[in-house]
Amino acid sequence: MKKIVTIFTGLVNIDKNLVGTAVVYKKIADIYSSLGYIVNMVIPEESNLDDKSINFYLYNTKNNNNLINKSSVVIFGAYPPIEPLIYSYKKNKIIISYLWSIAPIGSLEFKDFKNIKKQKELHNYIVASYNLSLLASDKIYCRDEGVRKVVFGSLISLFKADLENYINNKQFKNILEVAPFGIEKKKIKTKNKEYLYRGKYQNISKKDFILLWNGGIWNWNDGKSLIEAMNVLKKENIKLVFQGFAHPSNNQKLSTEAKNTIKLAKKYNLINNSVFFIDKWIPYNERHKYLLEADAGIITSPNIPEANLFFKTRIYDYLYSKLPTILFDCEAFSQTISNNGLGLVCKTGDFNDLARNIKKLAKSKKIKNEIKQNISKYQKEIYWENTLKPVYDFAKHPKKIKRDKNNINMINKLIDLNKDIKI
Repeated sequence: MKKIVTIFTGLVNIDKNLVGTAVVYKKIADIYSSLGYIVNMVIPEESNLDDKSINFYLYNTKNNNNLINKSSVVIFGAYPPIEPLIYSYKKNKIIISYLWSIAPIGSLEFKDFKNIKKQKELHNYIVASYNLSLLASDKIYCRDEGVRKVVFGSLISLFKADLENYINNKQFKNILEVAPFGIEKKKIKTKNKEYLYRGKYQNISKKDFILLWNGGIWNWNDGKSLIEAMNVLKKENIKLVFQGFAHPSNNQKLSTEAKNTIKLAKKYNLINNSVFFIDKWIPYNERHKYLLEADAGIITSPNIPEANLFFKTRIYDYLYSKLPTILFDCEAFSQTISNNGLGLVCKTGDFNDLARNIKKLAKSKKIKNEIKQNISKYQKEIYWENTLKPVYDFAKHPKKIKRDKNNINMINKLIDLNKDIKI
């Protein structure tokens, strides 16, 4: 009889676009499918992804419980839905959490509320659910070493990084491992048959240097500094393209940072002259075509914990397409970019330094070629088959950890706390 795994994606939808963190859910599903599991995936919206190896279900409490009852393994993400998490725990299922973010840190920038009270209530709920997921999980994965260190600190505070687990594995890999994002091993073409930006959009010519911001402008980004830099560069043949700057879900409003970024670009009369906001998300399997036409990828963020700790997933797209990455030195990925010569690192919030680095890259074929060569060497380290090997190894032989009485008592308290918090 085939084993069954059920994956709860929370608020992350799985469709042809496979936005950011959705990719890793799909990759984990592929791993379990390759090992002969029946894979169920519970998602918030209807999926248009044509994948017969995955059974998609919309979130529904009664059906959630039926799926969990039939499953031997249940997987959750960084923002787990509480009811199925608690139900899985009570039914003694093997619970896995893949933390593509640390929710209490990421949610600090969930500030698109009419009043602070609502934001506090949501944050308290997220903190409680985060602690609950750590305690309930038999195995926890996180996407980079920085996140692992923070999660390990949380496990100490929750008494889960205890002596018994230490004796089992002195690196605590029995409960916590790094399983980073990755890139496809399959090589992509170096050129498109036809242009998708150049000549298709007025004021983007074949000779222009295209700087690509691939994905949304969220509240934990700094779009305004980038617009200031583009204002400095407005006389240069440099064009900035925000591809898919709004959330692909119609239920998600434009972020405050996105609104302010667009407002500033309008103020400087840059829109459709040197800055282009293209509200279109590209299907995952077609994204390389757009990436290939760009000359560099960029991401800018303020100096906040979200930037300091979390690798931005869009940078993996830049690396996959051999695009030099330009970013601020506050980014968690900046040291990797600098040490491996994968792009240019700028002073956080300094738009003049940002402008200088953009111009330097745009004017120097030598620098671009050197970076591309460095990326080619580095790519081998981040193939999916290598980065998610810990997930594959555990999927072959999943097992529960022993439940500690202190953890059980704490879990019960957190369950009550989650019930009491109103959001």
